[in-house]
Amino acid sequence: MNAQHKKFTNLVKYLSTWRKPLIQIASLVTLLGVIVIFAKLYPFDGVGEWTGIGEDSNSKTFTTEKEINPKTEEVIKIIKKETENFQSAKTLWDWLGLGGVIAIPFALLYFERAEQRRSEKQTDTEKKIANSNLREQALEAYIDRMSELLIDKNLKVLIDKNLKETDPEYPLLDAGCDIGRARTLSVLRRLDQDGERKGSVVRFLIDAELITNLDLSSADLSSANLRDANLSKARLKGANLSSADLEGANLSSADLEDADLSSANLISAELSSANLKSANFSSATLISADLNGADLRYISPNSSSDKKLTPEQVKKAKNWKKAKYSEALCKQLGLSPEPPTRQESDFLHLS
Repeated sequence: MNAQHKKFTNLVKYLSTWRKPLIQIASLVTLLGVIVIFAKLYPFDGVGEWTGIGEDSNSKTFTTEKEINPKTEEVIKIIKKETENFQSAKTLWDWLGLGGVIAIPFALLYFERAEQRRSEKQTDTEKKIANSNLREQALEAYIDRMSELLIDKNLKVLIDKNLKETDPEYPLLDAGCDIGRARTLSVLRRLDQDGERKGSVVRFLIDAELITNLDLSSADLSSANLRDANLSKARLKGANLSSADLEGANLSSADLEDADLSSANLISAELSSANLKSANFSSATLISADLNGADLRYISPNSSSDKKLTPEQVKKAKNWKKAKYSEALCKQLGLSPEPPTRQESDFLHLS
């Protein structure tokens, strides 16, 4: 019974796939039928010449043959022959038949292409589902292994002790954090452009109170959904946060030096006292972001620079006058520049 039901379901799915072309063919046949019926019910001069619905044509021809005596060359007999030329009124059907013969290869090609497109679309969908399942498995495996590290390996206990480098247990804490960092960076690479699951990784670290203990320098968080995430004091030096959604996120006192924040959404983000030196803000949105005390030095306002921050971007933020900028950007913002450090002077000279 189940097998019959499955066959019926597959048949319905197959027919639904061809529903559109079948409807088009049925519509064409219906239109031709209406034309034929109309021509039959409302005849006009010449209708039979192209529709074949008029009367059949039956013409007669007469020929005369003479039988001659070969010896005397006299006419012995005259034979008259009558020939009928009958033509059936099937002109329309003849054209339809010819058109059908021509249309068959095109119809087969159309159905073949349609089936190919359907197959490719199904394959693409199945591939996306398979890739999504693989990423979900990678995320689940990561959380399981990190949970094991926190509980079974006592990493959580070691973190809560606030150990110093001189404490005997500090090497265990340091090793555990290194393992956690390696696993985190690895899973983020595997998740590729899956912003939702990348966000889940970071939120797990936040919930586990690991976000300030793991060094996430150079982490791939591009396109990550980190909206409203608490990343205060996070160590994200050189991290890739391009196109990340950081709206409303708390990045106060976070280390974002050399981070890629291009095209990032930083609307209403808390960036107070954050280290943003040499960060890339190209096309980033800073509307209502709090820049109070943020360090934005070593960032060039030059349009040709890879790490660009324009005055227009800055002025859309809150407390932008209380941030630290390069001398060149201060001039464009109308602020009094602080005396540049030697490192900043070298940077400005190179840019």
